[in-house]
Amino acid sequence: MEQNEISIVFLKPGSYAMVKDIKAGIGLRRRLEELGLVRNQILKIIKNDCGPLIIMLGESRLVIGRGAAFRIFVEEIKK
Repeated sequence: MEQNEISIVFLKPGSYAMVKDIKAGIGLRRRLEELGLVRNQILKIIKNDCGPLIIMLGESRLVIGRGAAFRIFVEEIKK
């Protein structure tokens, strides 16, 4: 893991980030990739409080449980 990679659960709503790695088993990794969550994909955090996260990938919104979200590592993009 690089210095500037953090788990997606630590980002605030409205933040933009680039996916750097998914540190999960093959099943979860494949499922997230099928949803469009792949390396170098830009995403936006819509909701991040208690419960699942809501993120935006392009024009689509995804709801990701906190357990899975802890395994998604990103680099925050300052806009």
